[in-house]
Amino acid sequence: MAKIVFLIDSSALPKGGASVNTAVPVKHPPFLLNDNLQDPEFKVPVAKGEDIQIYTEEKNHLTSVKLAPNGFIAHTFPNQNTQLTVAVMKDSSKRPIDIPNFDMDPGPVPDFIAFGDDDAQWTQTPPSWSNWPNNPLIDQGLTASLTRSYIPYVTFHASTIVSGELQYGLVFGLTRDGATVEYFYFDPFIVIGS
Repeated sequence: MAKIVFLIDSSALPKGGASVNTAVPVKHPPFLLNDNLQDPEFKVPVAKGEDIQIYTEEKNHLTSVKLAPNGFIAHTFPNQNTQLTVAVMKDSSKRPIDIPNFDMDPGPVPDFIAFGDDDAQWTQTPPSWSNWPNNPLIDQGLTASLTRSYIPYVTFHASTIVSGELQYGLVFGLTRDGATVEYFYFDPFIVIGS
């Protein structure tokens, strides 16, 4: 299993978007891969069929700031002649990953952000996005309120059929006040079958 924990410096972020549709693009943050610190540009190698879990964490451990990865954008994959489409992402023989699942682990302290109950499905990113309009997107609703203690993450399996470099976007929500959520995204890589 590949466990990726993106370390987000909330104090360095601009004002975020009010919804997934207005998420603000930001630079790649540094991350931990199976507890080892990696350069923000490192392309994560995964085996075919490997389970991948992605978390977002406040880099400075500010207890007043809570984050949750709540969207996954399938951007480019070399086995496709054009950018990835919703149809490709729904086709198990062509897609680089299976359908991402948004879940939560028990956590040590009460949290201020949680997933909603909506059923996440592949759609398209808004055409108004300056980066990656009309790309396949799957996202889970978020609420900002005091919740039971959970640590949100997204998990999926790499394809067992196709291999190559997947550039994806990770959308995350952040709350600083426990009442409103700001949305951001960035574009890391995984290399399947390496």
